[in-house]
Amino acid sequence: MIRFLDAIVLAHTKLRTHRIRTGIAVGIAGILFSLILGVIFVSQGVWDSIARFSEEGLNDRAVVGVMQVDRPVRVYDLSENEQFIAEVKQAHAVQIAKKQAAAKKYNIPYSAERDDPSPVLVDDDTKKEYIENLGHSAVLAAAEARKKPSTFSIYDYVKSYGPTKVHEHNKSLANLPSGALNQMKDGKEFSSETGESPDNMNYNNSGPRTLTVTSQSLVDPFINNKNAYDPTKGDIPMVVPFSDAEKLLDMEPLGKDATLSDKYNRLKEVRQRVDEVTVSFCYRNKASQQLVAEAKSQVSYEKKNKNKENYVKPSLHYALPAGDSCGAVTVVSDTRTAREKDFDARQTAFEKELGIYIGEPEQHKLTLRAVGISGDSPSIYGGAFDVGGMINGLLGSWLGYDAWIIPSELLRQVPETQRPESIFGGTWAESSINATTGQGNAFNSYLVEFEDKEKARAFMRDNSDIDTSSPQGTVFIQPFGSNTLLVEDMKGYLQSILMWALLIVGAVAVIILGSIIGRTVSEGRRESAIFRAIGARRADVGLIYGTYAFLLSLRVAIFAATIGVVMALVVEIWIGKEATLATRYAYAAAETDATFHFFGIFSPYIPLVLAAIMVFGMIASIIPVILSARRNPIKDMRDDT
Repeated sequence: MIRFLDAIVLAHTKLRTHRIRTGIAVGIAGILFSLILGVIFVSQGVWDSIARFSEEGLNDRAVVGVMQVDRPVRVYDLSENEQFIAEVKQAHAVQIAKKQAAAKKYNIPYSAERDDPSPVLVDDDTKKEYIENLGHSAVLAAAEARKKPSTFSIYDYVKSYGPTKVHEHNKSLANLPSGALNQMKDGKEFSSETGESPDNMNYNNSGPRTLTVTSQSLVDPFINNKNAYDPTKGDIPMVVPFSDAEKLLDMEPLGKDATLSDKYNRLKEVRQRVDEVTVSFCYRNKASQQLVAEAKSQVSYEKKNKNKENYVKPSLHYALPAGDSCGAVTVVSDTRTAREKDFDARQTAFEKELGIYIGEPEQHKLTLRAVGISGDSPSIYGGAFDVGGMINGLLGSWLGYDAWIIPSELLRQVPETQRPESIFGGTWAESSINATTGQGNAFNSYLVEFEDKEKARAFMRDNSDIDTSSPQGTVFIQPFGSNTLLVEDMKGYLQSILMWALLIVGAVAVIILGSIIGRTVSEGRRESAIFRAIGARRADVGLIYGTYAFLLSLRVAIFAATIGVVMALVVEIWIGKEATLATRYAYAAAETDATFHFFGIFSPYIPLVLAAIMVFGMIASIIPVILSARRNPIKDMRDDT
């Protein structure tokens, strides 16, 4: 009988005797397994880093954005529909009757043929009626009458997923129902002398910035000077992305040769000075916008014609307010006759009776002051394969794309006179109109916070299919504030990939190790026969080659682990600092010195892979060892002579 220690010595001798063969087997199999281990070391470092930063921003919360769009009446598809054309003609007739009655009442000249032609025409060739003007008020009225009320309730929609919170505020100020809110670039709305407007809605050449009132609890993680903010001064609080704060502070962008230290110091400086960031916005309702347009037209006309002999000033002459005031348009002179004034008064009464009066001019200047900064949305980092972009995509926490966020509770603390009802009051369904089809879509936006991330992911999975025919309308769902809900899914996908890779590499390793072990067993037939001749059992011979396979597999495991560690450390050294900076940018609101690492050893998959290497090695030895043990030792000795 051969002792276990003797078997180890004999197996080790075989490994040393066939060094080239052993090296090839260890090298090929080890490199294949090291790729898997390297990915595990790196991914574990990433998951560990994500866990360390998970409490920053909104990454530890399960928030989902839900946007519900009412089912539209597609008037484009109904432009030749006889029934719909009849409905449009009826709606048009009702409108004309009301206008004729009001015109008669207020003695306003009105001709239906001249002032309100029918949107329905007759084709010269087919002699069939069709709707020519899809945006006509009668067409929209007929479409609205056909529109079925939505059955959508956000509370019913999410109630089956356990306790949830529908946040009170998520209202964009981009589509105010009564007017427009424009940024005053460089503090000016327009030039009082020329009437020319700066490019208000194209700030920093990166598209419009929208203002959004959002629930305070969602914005709190991004506020870093709440105590320093004084709402009694009337400034509207806001949280802006880091890159916007940097530009609003008039900081020169760092050059390409800036060090990581320079970039991080810039981040800290912006964070410290964020309360210096102010932006002015001007709100004007439709009546105020019309007056400004009229005043600008008069300024332009007067500039071109004031030196001409036949130039006559308008009977109602307007003056633009100061360009930095967002003030009201003033009347310079009013030379209208009593008859003209009477007609204008009757025209206003006429419009009020018909419900088309746009109201009195209203304008407000808002000064917004930053109370915190958020991370930039992922697009700021460019390509998807950029380190900063990938890290920010995984860990970044932001409050919207190209949006400046107003915290709801801080807003309530601002004096009412400084937060006008026409801008901040009430709630409404935002809407958009397709100018081509004339169809309007009303949509409501909600932010829903789930009790845990698994329920949020289940909600997203179950409602990922968009049904445009549902009586609830079309519902769009996406994560809000971070990609934390996708990280676990990514981990699941990676685990599946690793398992398949392990099986494939294992199969290749079995073939490689099996051939090496088989060759070694074949060359040792005479040796095995001698052992059998002096009294060794088949099990003893199997022990020798089983130990050989074990030691060979152990070398593969050690080599693979070593190379995997080296690969992960190379990645750590190569992009670890850049990833750390990107992470700190992603959490711009938080003062943190934490680092991001690409190397982690506390993964349950590491011992699994190492154990799999040993198992695959032993599997590879089974067939050669069994075949060797079953051979006739006398025949092997005779064949070898």
